[in-house]
Amino acid sequence: MNYILVEQDERLQLLITIVKRIQTNTVVVFSENQINFLQELFILMGIKTNFRTQQQPANQSLQIYYDPPQIEVKKGLIFVLPEEKIPNCSESKLEKNKLEQFATQQVMKLVSSNYNLNCLAEKAYKDFINTYQHKLDQNNYDVLKLNPMRLCKSFGFEVSPKLNNFRLKPSKEYPQKQNKTNQIKSKQIKKKSKLVKQKQNKS
Repeated sequence: MNYILVEQDERLQLLITIVKRIQTNTVVVFSENQINFLQELFILMGIKTNFRTQQQPANQSLQIYYDPPQIEVKKGLIFVLPEEKIPNCSESKLEKNKLEQFATQQVMKLVSSNYNLNCLAEKAYKDFINTYQHKLDQNNYDVLKLNPMRLCKSFGFEVSPKLNNFRLKPSKEYPQKQNKTNQIKSKQIKKKSKLVKQKQNKS
């Protein structure tokens, strides 16, 4: 088993880079909501790959664990945040200048202008945080180390959507007083996306 260190706001950028380079692979995620978001996004970007949840059986292709595995796995590549600990794994490295440089901006543009994709992205984002909070070993994967201002960019958001019944730990990068402002911005983006969809349906 290998792992690759990736910053929270570069997860999707790294995934797109690897998927484009390695054609025979399967991306493994927490939930069906995340599959729905990534499948729709990759279709819009013209990228082909396979997806499965961790509950579904593995096939013979390279298994890319985009989300931390909830059970022990022996083969594949795990995405790991710098704050996390992964025992008995070897590190794989990819130079920063080899990442798909414009992927993040392209994803954000698609999510902000496509109402359906925006909704899928929000569900996937909330599923990701919920799984971190309730289903992972907090000794290795500490949900309080997630930074919403950075993590949300890997779901195509400029600002973090509102998280009901859960509040991530404030940090210097993301003070609590920014919460209300970001929630307002998130609603404005969703409203704008909905208006765009309505205009498309009328035309």
